[in-house]
Amino acid sequence: MNIRYIRLLLMVAGIMVWFPAFSQVLSLGIKQDKRTMFQAGVNIPVIFKSDKKYDFTIGADYTSKNPLQPSGLSPQITFVQFISDNKHKNFLISANMQAGYLFDFNKDRGNQFRISPCVYVEYLSFLNGKIGYNYLMSSQKGYPFVSIGLGGFLMLHHLKSM
Repeated sequence: MNIRYIRLLLMVAGIMVWFPAFSQVLSLGIKQDKRTMFQAGVNIPVIFKSDKKYDFTIGADYTSKNPLQPSGLSPQITFVQFISDNKHKNFLISANMQAGYLFDFNKDRGNQFRISPCVYVEYLSFLNGKIGYNYLMSSQKGYPFVSIGLGGFLMLHHLKSM
Protein backbone atom coordinates (compact mmCIF):
# COMPACT_ATOMS: atom_id res chain seq x y z
CA MET A 1 0.00 0.00 0.00
CA ASN A 2 1.24 3.45 -0.88
CA ILE A 3 2.40 5.67 2.02
CA ARG A 4 0.62 8.58 0.32
CA TYR A 5 -2.76 6.88 0.97
CA ILE A 6 -1.92 6.31 4.63
CA ARG A 7 -1.00 9.98 5.10
CA LEU A 8 -4.22 11.07 3.42
CA LEU A 9 -6.29 8.77 5.66
CA LEU A 10 -4.64 10.13 8.80
CA MET A 11 -5.17 13.73 7.70
CA VAL A 12 -8.84 13.14 6.94
CA ALA A 13 -9.32 11.31 10.24
CA GLY A 14 -8.05 14.43 12.02
CA ILE A 15 -10.45 16.61 10.05
CA MET A 16 -13.33 14.26 10.90
CA VAL A 17 -12.60 14.64 14.61
CA TRP A 18 -12.66 18.45 14.35
CA PHE A 19 -15.73 18.65 12.10
CA PRO A 20 -18.07 15.79 13.07
CA ALA A 21 -21.08 17.24 11.22
CA PHE A 22 -19.36 16.63 7.89
CA SER A 23 -18.26 13.13 8.78
CA GLN A 24 -21.79 11.79 9.10
CA VAL A 25 -21.83 11.28 5.34
CA LEU A 26 -18.13 10.75 4.58
CA SER A 27 -16.12 7.53 4.32
CA LEU A 28 -12.44 7.31 3.41
CA GLY A 29 -10.33 4.21 3.11
CA ILE A 30 -8.93 1.60 0.81
CA LYS A 31 -10.59 -0.79 -1.60
CA GLN A 32 -8.98 -4.07 -2.59
CA ASP A 33 -9.72 -5.58 -5.98
CA LYS A 34 -6.81 -6.80 -8.07
CA ARG A 35 -4.80 -3.92 -6.63
CA THR A 36 -5.30 -1.64 -3.62
CA MET A 37 -6.99 1.68 -4.42
CA PHE A 38 -7.82 4.78 -2.39
CA GLN A 39 -11.58 5.07 -1.92
CA ALA A 40 -13.74 7.99 -0.83
CA GLY A 41 -17.49 7.96 -0.52
CA VAL A 42 -20.08 10.59 0.27
CA ASN A 43 -23.59 9.30 0.92
CA ILE A 44 -26.38 11.40 2.33
CA PRO A 45 -29.08 9.38 4.13
CA VAL A 46 -32.60 10.33 3.07
CA ILE A 47 -34.65 9.01 6.01
CA PHE A 48 -32.04 8.79 8.86
CA LYS A 49 -34.50 7.77 11.61
CA SER A 50 -33.75 5.26 14.35
CA ASP A 51 -37.17 3.58 14.18
CA LYS A 52 -36.76 2.57 10.51
CA LYS A 53 -35.04 -0.69 9.54
CA TYR A 54 -34.10 0.69 6.13
CA ASP A 55 -32.79 3.84 4.50
CA PHE A 56 -31.84 5.26 1.13
CA THR A 57 -28.72 7.27 0.43
CA ILE A 58 -27.76 9.54 -2.43
CA GLY A 59 -24.09 10.09 -3.03
CA ALA A 60 -20.92 9.35 -4.94
CA ASP A 61 -18.10 6.86 -4.76
CA TYR A 62 -14.55 7.59 -5.91
CA THR A 63 -11.71 5.13 -6.41
CA SER A 64 -8.22 6.08 -7.58
CA LYS A 65 -7.10 5.02 -11.04
CA ASN A 66 -6.43 1.30 -11.34
CA PRO A 67 -5.40 -0.09 -14.75
CA LEU A 68 -6.45 -3.61 -13.70
CA GLN A 69 -10.04 -2.78 -12.69
CA PRO A 70 -12.73 -0.26 -13.61
CA SER A 71 -12.24 2.71 -11.29
CA GLY A 72 -13.28 6.33 -11.14
CA LEU A 73 -16.20 8.44 -10.00
CA SER A 74 -19.67 6.95 -9.60
CA PRO A 75 -22.76 8.98 -8.62
CA GLN A 76 -25.04 6.43 -6.96
CA ILE A 77 -28.11 5.64 -4.93
CA THR A 78 -28.08 2.98 -2.24
CA PHE A 79 -30.81 1.00 -0.55
CA VAL A 80 -29.78 0.10 3.02
CA GLN A 81 -31.49 -2.71 4.94
CA PHE A 82 -30.34 -2.80 8.57
CA ILE A 83 -29.68 -6.36 9.75
CA SER A 84 -28.23 -5.66 13.19
CA ASP A 85 -28.90 -2.14 14.41
CA ASN A 86 -29.57 -1.23 18.02
CA LYS A 87 -28.82 1.90 20.02
CA HIS A 88 -27.34 -0.29 22.78
CA LYS A 89 -24.77 -1.93 20.48
CA ASN A 90 -21.49 -0.48 19.29
CA PHE A 91 -21.76 -1.96 15.79
CA LEU A 92 -24.13 -1.97 12.84
CA ILE A 93 -24.56 -4.50 10.03
CA SER A 94 -26.57 -3.80 6.90
CA ALA A 95 -27.22 -5.34 3.50
CA ASN A 96 -26.87 -2.69 0.79
CA MET A 97 -27.68 -2.49 -2.89
CA GLN A 98 -25.82 0.31 -4.68
CA ALA A 99 -26.55 1.41 -8.24
CA GLY A 100 -24.75 4.13 -10.15
CA TYR A 101 -23.02 5.23 -13.31
CA LEU A 102 -19.25 4.73 -13.29
CA PHE A 103 -17.20 7.42 -15.04
CA ASP A 104 -14.14 5.25 -15.58
CA PHE A 105 -10.70 6.91 -15.36
CA ASN A 106 -9.09 4.23 -17.52
CA LYS A 107 -8.86 5.21 -21.18
CA ASP A 108 -9.27 1.64 -22.43
CA ARG A 109 -12.59 1.13 -20.63
CA GLY A 110 -15.85 2.92 -21.19
CA ASN A 111 -18.24 4.49 -18.72
CA GLN A 112 -21.02 2.15 -17.64
CA PHE A 113 -23.75 1.39 -15.12
CA ARG A 114 -22.63 -0.53 -12.05
CA ILE A 115 -24.69 -2.48 -9.51
CA SER A 116 -23.01 -3.47 -6.25
CA PRO A 117 -24.67 -5.64 -3.62
CA CYS A 118 -22.63 -5.60 -0.41
CA VAL A 119 -22.64 -6.23 3.31
CA TYR A 120 -21.70 -3.12 5.30
CA VAL A 121 -20.30 -3.25 8.84
CA GLU A 122 -19.74 -0.24 11.06
CA TYR A 123 -18.00 -0.32 14.42
CA LEU A 124 -18.02 2.47 17.02
CA SER A 125 -19.64 4.74 14.44
CA PHE A 126 -16.36 5.66 12.71
CA LEU A 127 -14.76 2.44 11.42
CA ASN A 128 -16.41 0.69 8.50
CA GLY A 129 -15.98 -2.15 6.08
CA LYS A 130 -17.75 -3.52 3.05
CA ILE A 131 -17.56 -6.81 1.24
CA GLY A 132 -19.44 -7.12 -1.99
CA TYR A 133 -19.54 -7.61 -5.72
CA ASN A 134 -19.36 -4.93 -8.43
CA TYR A 135 -21.29 -5.92 -11.54
CA LEU A 136 -20.77 -3.79 -14.66
CA MET A 137 -23.86 -3.90 -16.88
CA SER A 138 -22.48 -3.14 -20.35
CA SER A 139 -19.45 -5.43 -20.12
CA GLN A 140 -21.50 -8.06 -18.22
CA LYS A 141 -18.57 -8.71 -15.92
CA GLY A 142 -18.17 -8.41 -12.21
CA TYR A 143 -15.58 -8.68 -9.51
CA PRO A 144 -15.62 -9.04 -5.72
CA PHE A 145 -14.24 -6.29 -3.51
CA VAL A 146 -13.32 -5.60 0.09
CA SER A 147 -13.26 -2.05 1.42
CA ILE A 148 -12.21 -0.71 4.83
CA GLY A 149 -12.21 2.87 6.01
CA LEU A 150 -12.89 5.66 8.43
CA GLY A 151 -16.25 7.35 8.58
CA GLY A 152 -19.68 6.08 7.73
CA PHE A 153 -21.52 7.27 10.81
CA LEU A 154 -24.84 5.58 10.00
CA MET A 155 -25.05 4.63 13.68
CA LEU A 156 -25.63 8.31 14.45
CA HIS A 157 -29.29 7.93 13.52
CA HIS A 158 -29.70 6.76 17.14
CA LEU A 159 -28.20 9.98 18.49
CA LYS A 160 -30.69 12.18 20.32
CA SER A 161 -30.20 15.83 21.07
CA MET A 162 -31.46 17.34 24.29
